[in-house]
Amino acid sequence: MENFFDIPLPHDELAERAILGALMFHHEVVEYVVNFLKPEDFFNEAHRVIYEAILEIVERGETPHILTVKNLLEEKGKLDTVGGLIYLYKLLDEAATPSIVEIVVKQIKDKAVARGLIEISKKIIIKAKNSKDVNQLIEEAEAEIFRLNENRTISQYYSISEVIAETLKIINDLSKKDTIITGIPSGYYNLDRLTTGFHEGDLIIIAARPAMGKTSFALSIIHNTSVIEKYPSAFFSLEMSKEQIAMRLLSLESRIPLKKIRSGFLSEEELNRITEVAAEISNSPIYIDDTASLSILELKAKARRLKREKDIKLIIIDYLQLMRSNRRVESRQQEVAEISRGLKALAKELNIPVIALAQLSRQVEMRADKKPQLADLRESGSIEQDADLVMFIHRPEYYKKNPTPEEEGIAEIIIAKQRNGPTDIVKLAFIKEITKFENLAEGKEEEILKEDDIIEENSPINEVEENTDNIESEIIFNDNMFEDDEIDI
Repeated sequence: MENFFDIPLPHDELAERAILGALMFHHEVVEYVVNFLKPEDFFNEAHRVIYEAILEIVERGETPHILTVKNLLEEKGKLDTVGGLIYLYKLLDEAATPSIVEIVVKQIKDKAVARGLIEISKKIIIKAKNSKDVNQLIEEAEAEIFRLNENRTISQYYSISEVIAETLKIINDLSKKDTIITGIPSGYYNLDRLTTGFHEGDLIIIAARPAMGKTSFALSIIHNTSVIEKYPSAFFSLEMSKEQIAMRLLSLESRIPLKKIRSGFLSEEELNRITEVAAEISNSPIYIDDTASLSILELKAKARRLKREKDIKLIIIDYLQLMRSNRRVESRQQEVAEISRGLKALAKELNIPVIALAQLSRQVEMRADKKPQLADLRESGSIEQDADLVMFIHRPEYYKKNPTPEEEGIAEIIIAKQRNGPTDIVKLAFIKEITKFENLAEGKEEEILKEDDIIEENSPINEVEENTDNIESEIIFNDNMFEDDEIDI
């Protein structure tokens, strides 16, 4: 172990001298270099002092000529420490040409990162000897490594003219599309019109009381995004096993009720159908993790790996309240708040939408209309604060012995909060016998969605709608069976 701590740290003396010489000789490279390199990126202490002097001169709005650098070092009493004027002239002789400055800067930065990794490793070894909380140690180590990685790139600022020009380009590109969906589509037309899809960096909450169909709705989104559209996605199931998830997906794609698949009483035709869809699903970029009692730390680590190795575009977690924190907290509310903040941070870090399912409190069932409200999110108001989009699943017929014809077979997706769009209610068809959600027939869509409020009469989306008659998007939602043979969703 002592040998490990005594190993020489990686550095490149030649590169450091070359870049310092370039800064004092080729002044056109100054702006580029100072935006990427920090004083601590230099291994040689004398080089670090010289670079700090150059930075100070640049900050004063002056050019770092060799004599300007010499005078400042002399004022600070550090000229002799760095080797005197003779050493500064030596740096000029070894100056990198502007054409290779970018390469040399990368060499210096890479060596600095390598040293940083070694230093972090040393700290981990020391702490690991006496640490009683391994999870906390892992979290600290991971945070240090990602902080080091972030320091490899610079934070840039942009003038408003640059931002506007880029934004106009984006708007112009969007105007040429034949759809208003700019994010990842859910597969439900009216929902996608209101949200324009699930967007990068957003935390989306899908909440409901038990038996409303949270998991089924989430898996239908996975089916639409990954089986049909081929977006790579990750499904973290804290409640069901990976085999149960696979059965649901087979049921959903084959349109054979899950109850029949689980019972094994299938006809030869049904077995052939399942075999066919199994091949299709197997070729879909879906990644399932069924670790129970997953912590926010573990989730982040797995998600980062999936993003790095599989370039996932969407994460779904089933469900939020089954997750746990990595440390002891005073209350469950604090723990859920910490998890919620962690999920939002993960969405921003990976720049992908993160969908978390959530349970609603029993307050919903205390009200006459049984409709969920934001206040019904269990255990923490921070879920509402952190989320960019909050949707509730509500089926009025579930609570009534004799539902009206308007309520029968209808599921409401209530958009209760949308940071960048309207709130509204989207109605989907719900077939009770096989717990299937699907887009409503064209006639009912027109009744529910007032298109004049959302899109213009001659906009491209209307042309798309005219072709939806031939699109079949039927999703079968099934779950564990009740003892009385009803289907739990």
